[in-house]
Amino acid sequence: MMTEQELKEFYSKGLLAFEKQNYDYAIEIFSRIISFQYDHLEARHYLHLSLQKTAEGSKPSIISSINRLFLTMQADGLLKKDNILGCLEILEKIIASNPNDSETLKKIGGIFHKKGLLSHAINNLEEARLANPKDIDALKKLGELYVRKEDYRNAKTVYEATLKINPGDTEVLKSLKNLDALGTMKREFTS
Repeated sequence: MMTEQELKEFYSKGLLAFEKQNYDYAIEIFSRIISFQYDHLEARHYLHLSLQKTAEGSKPSIISSINRLFLTMQADGLLKKDNILGCLEILEKIIASNPNDSETLKKIGGIFHKKGLLSHAINNLEEARLANPKDIDALKKLGELYVRKEDYRNAKTVYEATLKINPGDTEVLKSLKNLDALGTMKREFTS
């Protein structure tokens, strides 16, 4: 087990490795950090960025797609047993082989959402959004989480982006109306 101070020092080493574009070493460090503290938001974020940098230009193989299927089933089984740490470790293995796997990033975001870690959930859904900007489900969930966090500006931006992809989405139109009503209520209470 790492102390808080050791964790901070280790994180600093990881950041330095990332800044020096030593992505393999950064991946090693950030992976160890999240194995000790699965909810370390910044380490997970930099781990994913490092993985994306090392994978730039490469496509997932058929073997990695089959491996993803088996790992996802294994992760789902652990999630049903409420083994969050084990589930996240397996999902990170999928991300390691395909850092732009928006479905797995959404799944990680969903786990953090269930655990009440909204910032973590939003971070992973934003990564999923970058990997697949037209993923309506990710956008809707992201908008919902921004509303729960009372970040109405980002919620509105996400909902508007969703409508550009699917203009007639009644659920998103309703969410935007509710968001406008929330904004009006907030202004009335603060004036």
